[in-house]
Amino acid sequence: MPVPKVGPKEDTEFFEEVEALFKKHAEVSKKYSVRYIGAEVDALKLDFTKTVAVSRLEGKQLITDFVDRATVIKDKSGGGSDEEEMLEANRLCCEWVHTGTRMRCVKICS
Repeated sequence: MPVPKVGPKEDTEFFEEVEALFKKHAEVSKKYSVRYIGAEVDALKLDFTKTVAVSRLEGKQLITDFVDRATVIKDKSGGGSDEEEMLEANRLCCEWVHTGTRMRCVKICS
């Protein structure tokens, strides 16, 4: 698999804007990072409209399973109309992606 060309040198304008945002919100930005997810998405054929990552700590390892989004939403939130609101209300979501129209939860940390 070829090494992807990603990061500040490849996506300069994007990273300049992210850096400006992080500087503007310095205290809050300490809780966040920017991460390339393309390799996982490609290798595992992930579709985050149908799948969500569920992570847990085991000793010093972070174990992540990719599972059916509908099942997790039902199990974790008890059902309802807006899955993102339910995950946020229960403080379960710890990673988001922008889908072109909105931010979507793609990782649940337990």
